[in-house]
Amino acid sequence: MRRVRQYSSVLLCFVDESFKDDLYGFGAIVADADQTHWLTQRLHEVVAPLAAFGIDGRTEIHAHPIFHGKGRWDAVPPRARVKVFIDVVDAVRAAGATVLLRAVPPAALARYQETRALPDRFPPEQVAFQHLLQRLDQLAATRATRALVIADERDDRERHRERFALYQTYGTPGPYMRTRLDRLLDTVHFAPSHHSRMLQAADVLAYVWVRARTVVETDPRQARVMEALVGEIERMAYRPGVWP
Repeated sequence: MRRVRQYSSVLLCFVDESFKDDLYGFGAIVADADQTHWLTQRLHEVVAPLAAFGIDGRTEIHAHPIFHGKGRWDAVPPRARVKVFIDVVDAVRAAGATVLLRAVPPAALARYQETRALPDRFPPEQVAFQHLLQRLDQLAATRATRALVIADERDDRERHRERFALYQTYGTPGPYMRTRLDRLLDTVHFAPSHHSRMLQAADVLAYVWVRARTVVETDPRQARVMEALVGEIERMAYRPGVWP
């Protein structure tokens, strides 16, 4: 029987999306088991002090309602909500995790597919996710290991699983970075973000990155915070970018 090759610690890739009308993006945190454990515990610690404002320790770190002070976050003062974003980004950096950031402008993609009369028209979320998987596969190769993809639950998850299987059988569409995702394990596993601090952290990174590329902040203080957060997020990122 052929001997199984020994790899270094398998990478876990936690993926979530964020989008505006003019940009569809994904953010991911890539970490090994020890980093995942440490970061999960640290994110529990980020939420714990918010009990003073009525936030239960199990409350999901969900970027949109935190940023806008909606739902259970409406009683939390702006400074405390801003601190959540800062603490999450600092925690990801302290864990030594790697970030993936990929996005696609829907209108530009539609024009590209129309002008070239492409036989297959892929939606922006599928293209952006494909691009993220390609970078993850490449990142795993540079570290001589494998990676498992865990994404936030979504209605079209079965289609993403089907596309993932096609990529591994026939290769990703197009000549650029063509790959069979040999370094990625099994399938795409979907989990509810409210039970995963890692998916919640990915949501925060994706939200900040997409917002920074689509919204001009009118409050100077808010603009400075967003600029600092995006700078820190992109410094942790492996080949971030927006298609094309």
